Amino acid sequence: MISIVIPTYNAEKYIPALLDSIFQNKIEDMEVVIVDDCSTDNTVGILENYPVRVIKMEKNSGPAKARNIGVEAAKGDIIFFLDSDVIVLEGAIREVEDYFDRNPAAQCVIGICSTEPLNKGFVSRYMAMFEYIHLIGQENKQVSVFAPRCGAIKRDFFLEIGSYDENYKGADVEDFELARRINKQGSIILNPKIMVKHQFANFRQALKIYFRRTVMWVHLFFKEKQLDNAGPTSPSNGLSAMCAFFSLLSLFFLPITSLAKPFFIALIILYVLFNLKWWNFMRNEAGLAFAVKAFFLNYFLGIEIMLSAIYGVLSYPFSDKEILPG
Repeated sequence: MISIVIPTYNAEKYIPALLDSIFQNKIEDMEVVIVDDCSTDNTVGILENYPVRVIKMEKNSGPAKARNIGVEAAKGDIIFFLDSDVIVLEGAIREVEDYFDRNPAAQCVIGICSTEPLNKGFVSRYMAMFEYIHLIGQENKQVSVFAPRCGAIKRDFFLEIGSYDENYKGADVEDFELARRINKQGSIILNPKIMVKHQFANFRQALKIYFRRTVMWVHLFFKEKQLDNAGPTSPSNGLSAMCAFFSLLSLFFLPITSLAKPFFIALIILYVLFNLKWWNFMRNEAGLAFAVKAFFLNYFLGIEIMLSAIYGVLSYPFSDKEILPG
């Protein structure tokens, strides 16, 4: 049996579309468990219109704890995690069931987000396409990331490795931390047939998310000493961010030293090479104008990521070595 576990918090804008998509793709042996993290809007009222089990938390505690509570209440042997701001595309739930039937020894599988986000806008589409191209190359291979917006895991295995770390109160890097523990005992395989559409961040939201998650990812790296082999946090994107940051920094040295100009040019060339794969993908999918804008957005975000990473390095000695407070 598949138990679909969804944490919600003020999700009235998104939850009807998600639940409609789930029940349009329902399979015979499944249940939907929704854990509401003290929503103040009409989320719970909307849920009354659907055949789902609703668990209401007594205190707002974050998605990590909400997911754990959902798993504890679940009846299925397979847990299919979804975020509240996605919709399930055709065949996704069936593919989760079929994947574990075909691979009885498998413990975990993740899906992928469509290149078309649920929300309109240049930034959201860029983020959807950027994430997609950095995962799709890992099809049917072991990856180091586990995205609960669209990921399935055997219930007994999830409980055995200790569930989500509830010290993480927000949508932080609890998924990366869990993935580290999964990969110590099993494998996370990417199956692109399990696909959702996701509500991606706008520009202002992206800046906030990138800062916090970069800082916390750096803290997690110092703790676990492990890089990612796929997704936006793969080493090539880290190197790209370094090239963006130091190329900008070199411009300030142009009046001081003649070495600044060739240094800048070399870094820009490296930056282009590191990003050529996703840039060509976006150019082919969305056109040259989109890809050019994406190039400059990625450059700007790379600088922000580096500033966030520097803050993460400097703040780590003063942190609790596990999470970033707040």
